[in-house]
Amino acid sequence: MSQFRISQFLHYKGSKCDTFPLIFIVFYEHAFLQEAGGSLEENKDNQKDGLWDENAVYDYVVHTFKAYADAMVPHSPDLAEQYGRIQFYGALESYTAEYLIMSLDSYPTPFAIATAEILNLAAKQYLMEKGGNPDLEKGSGGLYFTQLSQEDRLKIIDRITSPDGIVYIPAGLTIKPGDIAPVLPALNRLTMMGYYSEWSGYGSTRFMPPDKRILEYEPISWKQVGYPGPSMGYRMAGAFDFAQKQ
Repeated sequence: MSQFRISQFLHYKGSKCDTFPLIFIVFYEHAFLQEAGGSLEENKDNQKDGLWDENAVYDYVVHTFKAYADAMVPHSPDLAEQYGRIQFYGALESYTAEYLIMSLDSYPTPFAIATAEILNLAAKQYLMEKGGNPDLEKGSGGLYFTQLSQEDRLKIIDRITSPDGIVYIPAGLTIKPGDIAPVLPALNRLTMMGYYSEWSGYGSTRFMPPDKRILEYEPISWKQVGYPGPSMGYRMAGAFDFAQKQ
């Protein structure tokens, strides 16, 4: 698998830059991309001599993870009507997809690209089994997962973790069907961690090293559940007198 980490480029898009540095990304898993049967392979218009345009890869991964995060923590208009507008917002407003990508890319072998590929392969297989047209319009970039409804995305997530899971695994993808099942439960937990943690509150500092991040505002999720935030350490009242008496 490639050692490329898509998270290296998150801060360029996060800071609203229009372009990336002028580099290209070499994928050692080029064989599996060629045989992927309608995923990243459909971006071959962007391919030049075995190299892939980083913008196409970035869009493929980020849009897939945004669709995943949105399926897990969607907008909630019904809750907003009952309990106030703050309850409307979901994972998209909290940058949860970025958190997922950075978490998966923190492993010795970065796994964000492979996970996006798995989700899209499963979505294509699902469309084929339903008897629908699995072919996407030209320029869609193989983003099958994003084409599904929230309900169908959840079915896909459940399907991947089931014993029959994904039937077709590209030959060059160096994982077995049994290796996929543990990934999705971990991804589910990471989604909740990213959404309910302080991640979104770091705002413009969220891509900085941990010791440089600043909590710029209260995360939406904290307001939704009434969490007051971390309590600073303090000395217990009367502790000194108690110690002296002992």
